[in-house]
Amino acid sequence: MNADRLAPVTPADVVGCRHRSLLRHASSIATTASTTTATTPHPTIPPAGAMRTPFDLQQDLERASHRAAAEARRRVVFQSLPTGPRIGDKVHPTRTDITPGPTAVEDTLEAMANGTRLITRPALAAGALAAEVDLLVRTDFGFGVDEFMTYTPVAISGHAVARRARSKAAADCELVDIPALSLARPAPTQWRHRTTAGDAQKVAIAHTILATWGFASGKVALIGRAGDARLRCFFFDATTVLPGLTKALEEPVPATPHRVKECKTCEFHNHCRAQLLDTLDVSLMLPGDKARPVLERGIATLPELAAANLGEVSARAGAWIRGESALRRPFHRWVTTPLLWGGMEFSMPVEAMWKSVEEDLVEVDVDMEAHPNRGTFLWGTFDGSRYIGFGDFSAEGDDGLHVAEFWAWLQARRSQAEAAGKRFRVWVYSAQGENYWLRHYAHAHGGQAYTTADGRAVTMPTTEEVNAFINSPVWCDCFEVVKQALAPTDSLGLKTIAPLAGFTFSQEGVDGKAAVTLFEQAIGDSRTTAQAARRTLERYNADDCVATLAVRQWLRRGAPSVGQV
Repeated sequence: MNADRLAPVTPADVVGCRHRSLLRHASSIATTASTTTATTPHPTIPPAGAMRTPFDLQQDLERASHRAAAEARRRVVFQSLPTGPRIGDKVHPTRTDITPGPTAVEDTLEAMANGTRLITRPALAAGALAAEVDLLVRTDFGFGVDEFMTYTPVAISGHAVARRARSKAAADCELVDIPALSLARPAPTQWRHRTTAGDAQKVAIAHTILATWGFASGKVALIGRAGDARLRCFFFDATTVLPGLTKALEEPVPATPHRVKECKTCEFHNHCRAQLLDTLDVSLMLPGDKARPVLERGIATLPELAAANLGEVSARAGAWIRGESALRRPFHRWVTTPLLWGGMEFSMPVEAMWKSVEEDLVEVDVDMEAHPNRGTFLWGTFDGSRYIGFGDFSAEGDDGLHVAEFWAWLQARRSQAEAAGKRFRVWVYSAQGENYWLRHYAHAHGGQAYTTADGRAVTMPTTEEVNAFINSPVWCDCFEVVKQALAPTDSLGLKTIAPLAGFTFSQEGVDGKAAVTLFEQAIGDSRTTAQAARRTLERYNADDCVATLAVRQWLRRGAPSVGQV
């Protein structure tokens, strides 16, 4: 392979799996060669037209969905960009839209040479680096082109791009509303940026290229949501993302596959997994950096790890080879934890503990569904006999009413239990999402009064009330007990653990990503599709509530049906 045939390094090459970048470049070269010669295809690259599996088609659909969602976000932002100066503005917001193609880099440079203030879909390349970002914003306030002209690369993100800083010193963002981009100076705010690896590497490479060209502003920016539903542009120092780029570029590109998180959505998933299964590579059980300690011992396969007598990790390797999802850790390490028993101190016999739970404890299981751009749309509850959901399936959103209804119902149940002299416990499975959204709505609408459809008055809790609740013994995370009790061979997620407890999910193929798509259908124009999507979401949510109860009861029985470490 000649040096002049090497493709430049792009953001996709330094995020996630580095072996994937090698396969992509090799596949591209092999495809090009196959159109001009009769050579045999590269032996390690899946040939064009190779057999497609249902998994491949599902991943194709997911990637297409992600591309469509990204394009929709760009369209919203581009339509909001300024088209003329505001009163008092000294510059005019000139704009150039770059068309993707072989001349995109030259077109971008030409737009910059004209002093354009807003450049959409720019393409940048210099030396061994290349990047496409969503927007270049001119940040100086000069006229025409001069030596002081500077640009900031901007990525439009589908994720939260900032969080409230804990202190003024911790804040690192400056803010501009989208209709004022290139016209207003960014204003300091009490926000601290947060980036995904993809967004960070995209703006880091673009900034590096701009610096090579001599037009870098020293800032990078992300457009997205933070705290509320309004899209805004957050500027922050480029020095915060450059170390990550440097580290990624220094990382050697592996010649063989190694399982990482991104494998599930990769176009080479089946190709690489076949190689990993052929050798029973340790990354099948220990993905990413989790495998580093055993690799440093010279252990590369699961049979080697199982035979190494390294304690729990060797036992897990043996379980993986036997097709077991998890092993049970010794009882003394987890079964007596008060959290499992709703705060009660454990005592023998266990039958007495069960009787105490039945007589002295009122338990509710909760699960929440959320859309990344809309917020929560369903809070489900199960009290052991009845599922009740508090949902918002309106096209416009209910401004948090369903959250206030959920909170009012939960506090009423708590008051009833405590009035009867019983302990009240609310269980979730991995509370991070529920905690985030409760705090989000409390911050945005705390103290706001609502009237429900049946005329009841409910009030959104304040941030102080939510924090007190989350930090109290009432709010219990079942996942914390699962982590103590089980040694996994793969995931400890509810969809993996609940079947071990004997629970069967009714909605096959529905997960968090599918729930987002179903919600979009539920608020869509087709009434029939909307009703079907809503019913599926409610059954899916109810399943997760009941599954949490099943896992908890199974743990209280000592997690039978799984082997011990």
